[in-house]
Amino acid sequence: MSFSKIPTLKIRAPHGIRNFSYQSRMWNGVAVYHVTQYLDPGQCWQNLCTEQASVVVVLEQVGGYCEPRTRLNNPTPRSRYDAGHANYTPPYVDVWGYGADSTSSVRDIRMQFDHCVIERLLAEEFDRKKWNEPLLLLYDDRLTQCAELLAKEIAEQDDDLPLFGESLVTALFAALFTAPRSRFKAYQSGLTRSQLSRSLDYIEANLLNNVRLHDLASVAGLSPSHFARAFKTSTGLTPYRWVIEQRIHRAKRLMMRGGQSISIAAHLAGFANQSHFTKVFRRVTGTTPGLWLRDAG
Repeated sequence: MSFSKIPTLKIRAPHGIRNFSYQSRMWNGVAVYHVTQYLDPGQCWQNLCTEQASVVVVLEQVGGYCEPRTRLNNPTPRSRYDAGHANYTPPYVDVWGYGADSTSSVRDIRMQFDHCVIERLLAEEFDRKKWNEPLLLLYDDRLTQCAELLAKEIAEQDDDLPLFGESLVTALFAALFTAPRSRFKAYQSGLTRSQLSRSLDYIEANLLNNVRLHDLASVAGLSPSHFARAFKTSTGLTPYRWVIEQRIHRAKRLMMRGGQSISIAAHLAGFANQSHFTKVFRRVTGTTPGLWLRDAG
């Protein structure tokens, strides 16, 4: 995660928005906000325009529906009204977020970023034609799943390993800004033997540090987007999952062969503390370190 200050989220030209709250993180130079808005009865709206490009993925709407509009009084044609839709707004372009009369709250993921971020993450896969035109009401399960996972990751506020958030942001942008043909090609090709060897050696050498997606991609000589997909094709795991499992394997060896306590093994395997280690260990193995150690002994 970047430690640069995350800009304060602003709601522009609001009408009928009683209050809002949010949590935020910064990954890959992208400010990511998990936002909940509480709305007054009646129609409500806001201008989604910012100096940067932005993506909004609506995760939940209560009591009614919401939609993006290029003109406030001109509804966007649509065939479904459930949550789960995304929209992209280029810099300095007016797109209105509109809520119907009965809508009482809306929860969404918002991302603000510059052109150079997309260039860096996607490289030659970036379809530049998609940058200048708004994209409204896109229903895509990949985007919604990435956004839901980002919301959970923001709530965790876990700085121990930013690789997961970086990978989610990259995957979401790839789904939005990559031409279908280049996306298909990327999924078909894994890493070369040399690229995979260098990547795994880098992970092993930096297992106790914050392994970053752009550093791994640089080691392989690929864009972060291409690397993340190629790594999974080659190993069957995402870079984040690979790093986590390697840390857990190291902790297991320390507990079994080194006779280290759980807290010491957690520290020596790169986890922030025993609590974090236990949470991740349970998520990956289905049990706690203590129970695993008892059964293994």
